[in-house]
Amino acid sequence: HALRAGAGYDRIHFNQRADLNAGGRYLFTSLADFLQGRARSADLMLPGSDTIRGWRQHQFHGFLQDEVHFGSALSVGYGLRYEAYSVPGEVNGKVAVLPDPLRDTQAVVGGPLFRNPSRDNFAPRASLAWDPFGSGKSIFRAGAGVFFELLGPLELVVAGMRVPPLFHRAVLTRPQFPGLWAAAETASPQRASDGLDFYMNQPYTVQFQASFERQAGADTAVRIGYAGVRGVHLMGQIGNANPTRPEVLAGGRLFFPDGPRLNPAFEQIGLRRAQFNSFHHSFTASVARRWSRGLRFQANYTWGKTLDEVSGVVFSDFGNGDLVPTVFDYRQNRGPADFDVRHLVSGNFSWRVPEASGGGVRRLARGWELHGLVQAHTGFYFSPSVGFDRARLRPTTGDLGQRPDLARPEAVRILGDPQRWFDPEAFALPPAGFLGNLGRGALRGPGLFVVDLAAHRELWRSEARSLRLRVECFNLLNHPNFDIPSGLRLFSSTLQRLGTAGRITETSTTARQIQLALKWTF
Repeated sequence: HALRAGAGYDRIHFNQRADLNAGGRYLFTSLADFLQGRARSADLMLPGSDTIRGWRQHQFHGFLQDEVHFGSALSVGYGLRYEAYSVPGEVNGKVAVLPDPLRDTQAVVGGPLFRNPSRDNFAPRASLAWDPFGSGKSIFRAGAGVFFELLGPLELVVAGMRVPPLFHRAVLTRPQFPGLWAAAETASPQRASDGLDFYMNQPYTVQFQASFERQAGADTAVRIGYAGVRGVHLMGQIGNANPTRPEVLAGGRLFFPDGPRLNPAFEQIGLRRAQFNSFHHSFTASVARRWSRGLRFQANYTWGKTLDEVSGVVFSDFGNGDLVPTVFDYRQNRGPADFDVRHLVSGNFSWRVPEASGGGVRRLARGWELHGLVQAHTGFYFSPSVGFDRARLRPTTGDLGQRPDLARPEAVRILGDPQRWFDPEAFALPPAGFLGNLGRGALRGPGLFVVDLAAHRELWRSEARSLRLRVECFNLLNHPNFDIPSGLRLFSSTLQRLGTAGRITETSTTARQIQLALKWTF
């Protein structure tokens, strides 16, 4: 037996000043409107808002672990970890929360930020290592455990200070341009909030991994493995938890009438909640060769699938980030994660050119090292959006990721042309007051293929100094790796189709880049 135990304590100081959008922002419908100064809307943080915070938090952890060896072929480990934390407190009491977003008429100031869910954070762990043949050339490993996410500064970056009466924002329709400050002087503060859920759940994941590795020859090993992760009560962003009250129609479909909001005392209420799920499975295979006769290499293949209901806690976590249109049925938002990659192939190698006597080309090639990297994977998933508030969810701006109806299920949706990556005609505008039937992550973006190559040679060496020449090339083949389409909006508020739908305007990697360097070591 090998017993281990430990404990720790962290005190967190997070001093924040988050004058988000203090200078204001204009939004334009088209390039023509932009050139003529016709803004569709504008918003800014009003004077008097206080975004200075001094957050303090305590975190505690302790563990007990035992590893048991049953001879030389089998070892088993098991243990228990405990992790708890205090609710972040603000040194000047500048905390504002909405404990009940559907009924509160004003925020509670000075109280706790949320109810602490961490007091029962006991996390068991277990592992296994086994040589099934007793030869020392094979090993089977497996492990499983519970892992908690400690709620703290990450959740406070935005949600810790954008709640009235400590923060006020104005949203203007068709404002004058320029002169946003002058237009905002007579604007009423928006009755909106963007904070944390008070009755917070404790986010955690259950993880499991298993692998089998076998030595093939003196210098090569092959490995296959599986990994699974189940996420429970994960954090996610709700764009608006205060829409109109929906009607439940036959079959369970929701209809949002043009009526009052759930909480008439507020307009848009944004919440970061720990209520979401994720599911991940992946299988891997790899072969690796250690340095032998001047060559080493490694090749890997991974098939993976990750489903979740939301992938980020702020709107800009992922370029293809799908939002959560409605709080009434998270299951409708379950689909491929924003970071899901189904197939990934990668490899690398290093080769030392063997020493050879003679002159000419052999002498020129002597002493060089070549290093290469190859990576290829399928594209990320995304969905087009309606483009405006068709379902009457009442967001301040945008459509909260409202997806369209699938008009022609048999249509070829991916065209593959950067000017029109997907076919906008395959999607239709839902009836007013309804969310579309298109699922989350319905389309896949362009894949990626990159080859990098480097050549190194030591030009001179003494006992204490050396001079090395480096030639490095990134994206050697100059392969264009396109990003997902920037044109995801299908319709304008006038119900007209947008010509930019499906258009790709960015790449995910640079073009070919070559750099030379001399490295002097002394």
